[in-house]
Amino acid sequence: MDMVCEHLNLLEKDYFGLTFADTDSQKVSELCTTLTSWDISFYPPDPSQLMEDITRYYLCLQLRDDMLSGRLPCSFVTHALLGSYTVQAELGDYDQDDHGSDYVSDFRFAPNQTRELEERVMELHRNYNKGFLMDIY
Repeated sequence: MDMVCEHLNLLEKDYFGLTFADTDSQKVSELCTTLTSWDISFYPPDPSQLMEDITRYYLCLQLRDDMLSGRLPCSFVTHALLGSYTVQAELGDYDQDDHGSDYVSDFRFAPNQTRELEERVMELHRNYNKGFLMDIY
């Protein structure tokens, strides 16, 4: 674990763990010999208190994966809000010339994503401005 964290330059390593999945028996154990996934051991109560950008980045990736897989159930409102943050991070500010009427359809926000959710994500995203994501940290 220490070698992986050192390789990733990850200082706030207490939030993370390594898991090894034995595909033959579907047994999951903490073995560092074969890294198959990077997992959040626990979510911090206040992510704004994290010191490192890289920690927030890995936390965001795990959160996104947990939401998509259904391991972290979310309401429609939460999926829409976090989806809009994802679109803002990936595409930047909304630009009518660059984004069509269906510009979020390639993104996945929820296990059972609907057109209604995509429309709400776009509605929220259109209201964000430059530097928005920096403001929420």
